[in-house]
Amino acid sequence: MPLAITGCGDDEEPQDPPAQVVKLVEARQPDVFPERRFVGRVEARSTVDYAFQVGGRIVEFPAIQGQTIPQGELIARLDQTDFALQVRAAEADFEQARRNLERQRTLRAQGAASQANLDSAVAEFNRADTQLDSARQELEYTTLLAPFDALVARRLVENYTTVPPNTEVVRIQDISELRVRFNVPQALMQHLNSGERFTAEAEIATLPGERIPLEYREHATEPDEVAQTFEVEFAPQSGTPLIALPGTTATVYLALEQRIDNPLITLPASALDSDENGDFRVWVYDPDEGVVSPHKVTVGETLDDSVLITSGLEADVSVVAAGAHRLRDGMRVKPLDAAL
Repeated sequence: MPLAITGCGDDEEPQDPPAQVVKLVEARQPDVFPERRFVGRVEARSTVDYAFQVGGRIVEFPAIQGQTIPQGELIARLDQTDFALQVRAAEADFEQARRNLERQRTLRAQGAASQANLDSAVAEFNRADTQLDSARQELEYTTLLAPFDALVARRLVENYTTVPPNTEVVRIQDISELRVRFNVPQALMQHLNSGERFTAEAEIATLPGERIPLEYREHATEPDEVAQTFEVEFAPQSGTPLIALPGTTATVYLALEQRIDNPLITLPASALDSDENGDFRVWVYDPDEGVVSPHKVTVGETLDDSVLITSGLEADVSVVAAGAHRLRDGMRVKPLDAAL
């Protein structure tokens, strides 16, 4: 007899995979602007690469790197021999033109010279006067004097070098007021522009643990093309010395003195995920269905281990705090607290 093989067990329905256990965090909307910390740099009020407007050989160059030259004192001087000769020649031409003009005026008054001769003498005198002014100006251009109390940052050429016109020979810095420059995000710039009350302090790398109060000076109105941040400048408050050299690193602490409405959402940085296009997203938990779904968001700046969400997310919703790369749309999850 043929043997028949039959199943002896009941059909089993497929089982749903167990819910993924996730840690949730609530999207918060703080009502107080927190103290912010930025990395900046101590800078001079201005930095100038100084150059001769004429060419020649440098014969005096007392500028020493790291030293300050008082305003009006010598920085560098070219050999003036040829320029002094040009002045003497121009002075002789000027004197001759002046005498010729006086003679032509006298002759014209006596009717012994034409108006054309007098006009020619006037033109020649004006030309000689202009040439004399030019020669004297070029002689002055052979000397570089400190336009302010100038810190010599770097000598760009050596003494006795022959330089063409407009060749930069020394870099000087105006340290009459040191500045602290750093970049701030767009969200903070609106408070600087609107006159919100804020406090700013700097901790210089050479003076750890000591905070120096700062005052706002100015800011750039064009943002950085990549980071979309604005450069701002602060200076020590009146009567507060800032003992540091330009280029020293500084940590700036910026805080608003009054409560403000903050439309931004803060989340842990670990909650961020990215889609196939590289755009940021977070996974929002639906407590009624027990599933998660992705929400595309716009991210602002990073605050320590948190990020600011500027759009795409509402406050008081639950977001998966970590492990977002393991999630998919509509996936069943179980909050970590409920799984314990």
